[in-house]
Amino acid sequence: MSEAGQDDSRDETQDRDHDPIIPIVDVIVAQLRERAAEPGAALTCADLLSMVGERSHVLAIMLFALLNLLPGPPGYNFLMAVAMFAVSISMLLGRPMSFGSWFGRMPLPLKVIKKLLEALAVIVRWAAKISAPRWRGLTGPGAMPFLAVIAIVLAVVNMAPVPFMNLIPSAGLAVICMGVLNQDGIAVLAGIAIGALGTVVALVAIWLIFVLAYALGDIVEYVVEGDAPPQ
Repeated sequence: MSEAGQDDSRDETQDRDHDPIIPIVDVIVAQLRERAAEPGAALTCADLLSMVGERSHVLAIMLFALLNLLPGPPGYNFLMAVAMFAVSISMLLGRPMSFGSWFGRMPLPLKVIKKLLEALAVIVRWAAKISAPRWRGLTGPGAMPFLAVIAIVLAVVNMAPVPFMNLIPSAGLAVICMGVLNQDGIAVLAGIAIGALGTVVALVAIWLIFVLAYALGDIVEYVVEGDAPPQ
């Protein structure tokens, strides 16, 4: 092997050692590529959980959070939020992940997920240059119940029926999970901050919607009764 080839192989090995998430994502991408090459290939929520592993709660939450960043038909983002909520509850209770038969059979866009994971593989290699195992107290087993509660809260926020309100909380949750998988406590804190911002934005948006609905209700009431609205 040439020196250049040895250097590339050495760099790849160092990346894998430095960023534990890299081999995890690589394995799932390889499985998705094999699945996509099959005739009549399809992917369900249960299939994705099987690839992830029934006890890989953090990885599953990250994948569903990333999927929740994608646009979809009505109800799609709500279902992704439900998936995150269910996995987070399993994580909090320390139980293997599982979906009901109906939810487990829900189809997922195989080609989109494959491209998403391929892009994620590139991102985590880039993140390896600035990320490192640090502040491990925020990524160890003792922190998991706390992070599970945060994931539950952000999953509930993602259920809010407000357009685009899922983007910031989902991004924050994905960063938290990426930090846990890479044992990077600073990334976990950054994800928590992003998630908190998304929660505040969502709450303000919901409050404004209620205020607007109340004001419109008053206007309609005055119009129906034939009175002029108050100045």
